[in-house]
Amino acid sequence: MLMKPVVGCQLFVVLALQSCSACSDAKSEKILRALVLEDVSAYWAIQGQDGEKNNYIHPVVRFRVLNGSDQDLDYVQVMAVFKRENLPDEPWGNAFAYSISEEPLPPGDSSDAITLRSDTSFISKDSPRQMFLNEKWEEVEVEIFLRVGPSSWQILETRQVPKHIGAPGLEKFLEPAEDAETLPSQ
Repeated sequence: MLMKPVVGCQLFVVLALQSCSACSDAKSEKILRALVLEDVSAYWAIQGQDGEKNNYIHPVVRFRVLNGSDQDLDYVQVMAVFKRENLPDEPWGNAFAYSISEEPLPPGDSSDAITLRSDTSFISKDSPRQMFLNEKWEEVEVEIFLRVGPSSWQILETRQVPKHIGAPGLEKFLEPAEDAETLPSQ
């Protein structure tokens, strides 16, 4: 099993985190401390298969941001940094969104679901579910960062990406319901 690195994006993450500490202000930092992540889930998504029959899966994190401040949120950036267990101090992949909403988010409201997909993948000839059983499999965790305007980046949550293909709850849509009617054949 191989891992597909994307060095340019990793460099961006490191530079963004280092350069932002000097450009924050107290108001933005206060608003940032009032934000809460809701409905957080992490999972693996199938990217597909190439011409050589290699399968690709990548980690994904999905969540909503609750505005716990007393002000409208105009500009909130989010970033997910994915790390492998064997190299926990080194970013393996990342994803970034410039804004969580096109419209200001009022106090007490939650954003729409935000889905961040890693830009790196596990690659294998194994089927996607079989990849989790491969002896070279490495556990992956995700750190979720938020930033309000000129605030510094802050980690709001760190979690393990479980060995699960697809968003939690997806199974109920893939299995036929017990009370579903059988369609007549034509």
